[in-house]
Amino acid sequence: MTVRNHTLDVIRAIAILAVLSTHLTNQFAGGTVLAKGLSVGGRGVDLFFVLSGWLLGSQLIREAKHTGTIDVCRFWLRRWLRTLPAYYAVLFATFAQFVIQGQENRIDWRYLFFFQNYYETCPFLGVTWSLCVEEHFYLIIAPALLLAYRSRWAVGVLMAVIAILIVLHIGGYYIHRPDYHITETHILFEQCGMGVLLVLISLQRPKLWAWICRWALVPFFISLVAITLAVLNRVSWNWILPDWGTGGWALIFASWIVLANSSEFWRTRVRSRILAWIALRAYSLYLVHIEAIVMAKKLPVSSEGQFLASILLAFLFAEILFRFVERPFQSLRDRWKSSRQPSSSD
Repeated sequence: MTVRNHTLDVIRAIAILAVLSTHLTNQFAGGTVLAKGLSVGGRGVDLFFVLSGWLLGSQLIREAKHTGTIDVCRFWLRRWLRTLPAYYAVLFATFAQFVIQGQENRIDWRYLFFFQNYYETCPFLGVTWSLCVEEHFYLIIAPALLLAYRSRWAVGVLMAVIAILIVLHIGGYYIHRPDYHITETHILFEQCGMGVLLVLISLQRPKLWAWICRWALVPFFISLVAITLAVLNRVSWNWILPDWGTGGWALIFASWIVLANSSEFWRTRVRSRILAWIALRAYSLYLVHIEAIVMAKKLPVSSEGQFLASILLAFLFAEILFRFVERPFQSLRDRWKSSRQPSSSD
């Protein structure tokens, strides 16, 4: 059984807290220096993508090594039991709210099939654009790795694909909104692919991986400098520097994943009970925190009170969703023979 990497829990918690802080400051301190600086926290979504690529890639490739194949249908079933129940609970609650308010015309059934990340703007549940990317990623990663499993050129092919995607993106060949708020799956696969690439290197190129891990602190500190520059760029430099782009942020957060797996110290000794608790509820918190902010802003209290209420409601709603929807379906997933994982679970 694979020993749990506690640093990855810390990273997951940092990612969701960064996203939460961005949305909170935009709502309660929009336009201020604080809000501009913390807007970089929106890149926590990019961190989630790289982390997802690493975790799912590790699970699938180890399954292939252990069993000689990848059960694609079981993988899809496990991922859907993990993500769909909580999402649909929130989605149908939103639809019910529209009906109660007499706004049935706002119901968009395309949300059932995760098309909203290709909308010009999401009319509701705006944060779910990133879940669309994840769901599309789930559909592709298992069959892709199954096809690549017996190919000794898998790492090289994936590196080439990622490099081509990044070059095409930088060259302006992708069509997306001019504000650079990218939500389209075909662009953000760069980040998911980066996580998978790290797994392939770690398992199929052990000497190269050992060398990367030996110097892991160097790119990690460079990533901190890059993040600091991004904050300064938004706060005081008025976008003198270009944004690092999806490929750049993929590299930045790839260094975090490498560091988390570079030694026994990082894998087992860096931990926090509070952050582990938050990490366990990160998905539910992601789904409900915007609604919590909207509800808190309607309370007849000061803006400071609304701010605190937003945080309390976000964690309260997340706990309810986690305990009564997310966790029961995870338990079902682990008991049901068709979805039970024969090796280490995610």
